[in-house]
Amino acid sequence: MNKKIYVIGVLLLVLASAIVKAQEVTKPTQGDEKIISATNLVTVNVIVTDSSGNYVQGLRREQFAVTDEKVKQQIAHFSDEAAPVSVAIVCELHNSSVARTRAMLTALKQFTRGLNTTDDFFFLAFSSQGSVASEFVPTADQVLDHLANVKPGGPGSLYDAVYLAADRLRKARNLKKTILIVSDGEDESSRTTFKELRNRLREFDVQIYAVGIANPAIAQTANYGRWEYEDVTRQTGRRHFANESSMGRAVLAEMARVSGGATYFPESENEPGLAGIFAQISLELRHQYTIGFYSTEQNTRNEWHRIRVHANAGSRQLELSYRQGYRRANR
Repeated sequence: MNKKIYVIGVLLLVLASAIVKAQEVTKPTQGDEKIISATNLVTVNVIVTDSSGNYVQGLRREQFAVTDEKVKQQIAHFSDEAAPVSVAIVCELHNSSVARTRAMLTALKQFTRGLNTTDDFFFLAFSSQGSVASEFVPTADQVLDHLANVKPGGPGSLYDAVYLAADRLRKARNLKKTILIVSDGEDESSRTTFKELRNRLREFDVQIYAVGIANPAIAQTANYGRWEYEDVTRQTGRRHFANESSMGRAVLAEMARVSGGATYFPESENEPGLAGIFAQISLELRHQYTIGFYSTEQNTRNEWHRIRVHANAGSRQLELSYRQGYRRANR
């Protein structure tokens, strides 16, 4: 019996010694930790179309070139397959337009039914009364009754709602992430400023698709030229908004443009019109190239890094849509 105990003791000592050695081998040195923290993969989803607006498929890795702050980068990851996507649906509700709410939610149900089994989504509806979130698209009656009879709390305006959705989306399982916003773009009571929201969205790769629900008879197109990376909610000498509606359109367009997404302003807000737009967004999510690189640009003076992607297809004219850059997180 004593011999058996002795053998077991020896085995335990050998096992413990092996574990300690394994930990010593796998434990990174201080220098290794610095290398790991400095080599974050930057991913960019790229939509390529021709002069007729048709999606261009079949391009190879060597036909693309990426620069970070004008420094050419080596492409470490490339895929032209439809990757799983996590979607945050953020909808603004107006109690005075129940018919529009019904049409919007019915069209969104069709959109979510078209998602693949590897995709996932969550739904967040907000109004001046608060917000409600769910893992499914509810009916108009369910949402409006909840907001009318329950004190849900949560964000009651656009910037706060998108900020909350972005935080939750960041923890989603899929690498590819999208926020689908259905709103007039106007914000009245958010604690979050547009600048804070913009910086939050820049910290990770997320595409924004926006569907403007402003009344076309009221909304007026803002007279603006090329957008700068600044708070578009501030009127400047170069930019003037005729009214809140035109500023709301500008906000939606800017968020989508910088993220490499798109903005749609439907002529009519009925179910067929909205379903057509959501189907177009679903199609676009499936026709993207994903490019990844480990940035060699070490300039830490600017947290915002501008990205440029080029594609070469000979004499064929191509249009590329992708996020305009990424924000280097504070360390």
